[in-house]
Amino acid sequence: MTSIASYTEQIERDGFACIPKVLDEAQISKLKEALYAIARGNKSQPYGLRRLLEKVPAIRNLCTQSCIRHWVEPILGENAFPVRGLFFDKTVNANWGIRWHQDVTIAVQQRLEAPGFSPWSQKEGVCHVQPPLEVLEKMLALRVHLDDTGADNGCLWVVPGSHRCGRLSRQQVQKLTERGNAHPIPRGGILAMKPLLLHSSRRAATPRHRRILHLEFATEALPHGLKWYGS
Repeated sequence: MTSIASYTEQIERDGFACIPKVLDEAQISKLKEALYAIARGNKSQPYGLRRLLEKVPAIRNLCTQSCIRHWVEPILGENAFPVRGLFFDKTVNANWGIRWHQDVTIAVQQRLEAPGFSPWSQKEGVCHVQPPLEVLEKMLALRVHLDDTGADNGCLWVVPGSHRCGRLSRQQVQKLTERGNAHPIPRGGILAMKPLLLHSSRRAATPRHRRILHLEFATEALPHGLKWYGS
């Protein structure tokens, strides 16, 4: 069992931590049912969904449960709250790779011009923007794995410690990726990570379901009248 002391130390030092068993089989089954319920009527199963906190009540409820709060609060404090939820699945029909990057965009309720918040974009009708560095530094993401995820089906690759380097240039990214390594996570496990951690995901060599909930948390309101979309 991962101790909270070693967990917080690893998040601070490396920018991520792997927790092998967080959800049990009953919790996993209920989450899968809730996810696919919103896609009923479609001929194909979803391989990616946005706005989970809005669309799937079971996901928002998960963010309040002790099994999740246990890993959020030691990093962000008791006032932490969810701000965005995404779903990813890699299958034979949806098998893609994601190049090395940092997560530098947040979702907000409406576009308001504010110093340090730029550029803006829209994804599925939701406003997204790159905030100042200090906003990202006070966030945490939990990647909840609903399937076994190994090196052969698109597990996450990360560069330990890269979250302490600020926003990285393309040249810096190319140099740092030499230190990247893969992190398989078993079904029901979690990979906790800071948004500025440099990470990537390769195409699955043996494609099969790789269902992951990506849940983002913050601990402070946004400045200048801006509001988190998922709060």
